[in-house]
Amino acid sequence: MRENPPRAGRTAWLGLAVLTLPIFMMANDMSVLFLALPAIGADLQPQATQSLWILHVGELLGAGLVLTMGRLGDRVGRRRLLLIGLVAYAVSSALAAFSPDPATLIVARALIGASVATISPSTLSLLRSMFPDPKQFATAVALNLSAFSVGMALGPPLGGLLLEFFWWGSLFLINVPVALLALVTLPFLLPEYRDPNPGRMDVPSVLSSTVALVLLVYGLQELAAQGARPSLLAAVVVGSALLWWFVRRQRRLADPLMDLSMFARPIFVLAVTMGFLMLLAAAGTDLFLVQYLQSVLGISPGLVGALLIVPAVAGFVGTMLTPVLVRFLTTGVVVGGGMLVAVAGLATILWGAGQGSAWLLILGSTVTSIGGAPAMTLGSQLALSSVPMERTGSASAVTDVAAGLGQTLGLALMGSLGLLVYRTGMADAFAGDVPEAARGSIGGALAIADDLGGSAGSALRDAAVSAFGQGLQVTAGAGGALLTVAAVVMLVKLRGHRADE
Repeated sequence: MRENPPRAGRTAWLGLAVLTLPIFMMANDMSVLFLALPAIGADLQPQATQSLWILHVGELLGAGLVLTMGRLGDRVGRRRLLLIGLVAYAVSSALAAFSPDPATLIVARALIGASVATISPSTLSLLRSMFPDPKQFATAVALNLSAFSVGMALGPPLGGLLLEFFWWGSLFLINVPVALLALVTLPFLLPEYRDPNPGRMDVPSVLSSTVALVLLVYGLQELAAQGARPSLLAAVVVGSALLWWFVRRQRRLADPLMDLSMFARPIFVLAVTMGFLMLLAAAGTDLFLVQYLQSVLGISPGLVGALLIVPAVAGFVGTMLTPVLVRFLTTGVVVGGGMLVAVAGLATILWGAGQGSAWLLILGSTVTSIGGAPAMTLGSQLALSSVPMERTGSASAVTDVAAGLGQTLGLALMGSLGLLVYRTGMADAFAGDVPEAARGSIGGALAIADDLGGSAGSALRDAAVSAFGQGLQVTAGAGGALLTVAAVVMLVKLRGHRADE
């Protein structure tokens, strides 16, 4: 008879509460960045490519370095690595707050992403050792991811309030006190964990994986924005070749940076794919939605922040309901059904953009959040529980890579698609030459329109508003189509699977 695993006590749950602080901080940073983009566009006037790099360079570096940081945590200790990451996060956030130009802000965002790569794998792998009981572990993962939803919920209203009275840089500073609080409490509440026999750090694997991801995302992003160009095609080809070489090297190494044997488990592959597809489909829409509410509909940042509480709370509810639903339904029904609910939400956003209705847009975002929550929650839980305990660090790192790539490619590909529609619409609707800053962001376009004034300014404003609405509709439609296919796959592949067993 199999022995029941030990149940976690009060100290573990208190440690979980502390671990939610870094997750809250990362989500807060993501949600306020979307809200701040119009103000950043008006102040720094970044080019179109710079705007996208500001948004996703952090996620790109995070995805590229998370495997390395997972291995580093095995060597130096995951709690210690978490503390180092929190210090780096606080310093990088301060640098971002006082950036004088787009280039500096991009560098600061890259450093933030690198520090996040130390936080996320350490957090999930510590949870696996703190909660050996499967049901408690499922609840712990749901609570940990709920902190992300709470951070997303509180970020917009707090960010909107700050934008009403301060400059956009204040949005980055709000995470510094959270990081300091975590730094003070974590050493006393969390156990340390390190691999007693850690493998060596393979430098060629680190370099090839990071450079491959950078080249691939850069090339795909720019191809979507600028069309086929030899240099961009070369970036994609070189990035793909480096990724292929990285995989071949991992197969030959006795102690690889990424343990490819995990991918022989079908449930692990599907678990990693869930979150990737959800973020890939929704990231571009989220980017355009926040700017649309502010710049097109003219809603103040404070009110936009208050409205965005609703979808964020819906995501929290969906996350907490997931462990309950899997007790009665199969994994395929919970995940695939949730994705179809999210498709209905994206369709509502598409409709709301055509109607210019803030209420339809918030309703669509709310439905999308609650429908997508099971994919994110079960993806992390199933990936970690499907591998042996000693592999949880690697499994956590892989889920972070997938999530980071989903978010990054969602912003890069879907965002570039929306920006392409925006720029094309501007050129078609505006009779004169469109300034580069106006093509880069709607915030820049509206700022230039105000400076021009008169009929020229009014024409530029109308063209920007119309084109940006079309961009939002295209991103929502593309995301909905992708999720429809993903939902069917999950319903078929996970039929009969029970996540609570």
